[in-house]
Amino acid sequence: MSLRSEYVDVGEAARMLGVTKRHVARLGEQGQIRYLTRGLVDRGSVNEYLSEREFSRSRPWSEATAWGAVALLSGIEVDWLGQVQTSRLRGRLRRLATDKDGSHEFVGRARVRASVRTYESFGFLVSRVRKDVVVVGRRGLGLSDARKDRIDGYVSSEVLTKLEKSLGLLRDTRGTMILRATDFDLDIIKRIATKGNGALAALDAAGSMDPREHGVGARTLTKYLQDFARG
Repeated sequence: MSLRSEYVDVGEAARMLGVTKRHVARLGEQGQIRYLTRGLVDRGSVNEYLSEREFSRSRPWSEATAWGAVALLSGIEVDWLGQVQTSRLRGRLRRLATDKDGSHEFVGRARVRASVRTYESFGFLVSRVRKDVVVVGRRGLGLSDARKDRIDGYVSSEVLTKLEKSLGLLRDTRGTMILRATDFDLDIIKRIATKGNGALAALDAAGSMDPREHGVGARTLTKYLQDFARG
């Protein structure tokens, strides 16, 4: 891959985002896009930012509500929301099942369940972080998890900050270590990931920038929504 395809200058980044160069600089300072060197921006981080904005047209649920929706779709009991809130959430999921863009809206509304961060990865790093991560298997989607340097899962925001410092993790939009930082109860997330029907894996894939992963995830997520509505 050429340098030109990996990086863009600030002017091109501003054009891609539809903002000023000064705004690009602010996004870089906030860590929302990644500067590689003076005047150059990581193209992948710009595309990720654009992807997040695409899913952000719907007002997001709170973190607890987002995980409640994921749990309901996964067939897992929700015991951290009130009965009225849970009932309303069930109704919302049934309405999404009848919308042709229902899976897309679900991804947008559930986006604050975690902050997705991608890192450069090596086999030894995966083995070091795996004990702190709730890994979400993708085999049920027909997507491979075979690479030794690949991991995709949820981790406490506090723990991830410590891992970044102790292991020197390097952010890389082309990396194969995808860590989803959350402040929600990891024990509940583990229950959803291991005891649920696979809806969480579909949701993660549906939010991917990779066209194949996104397509598989969106179709599977639509099926889970329709199954939920019928149930």
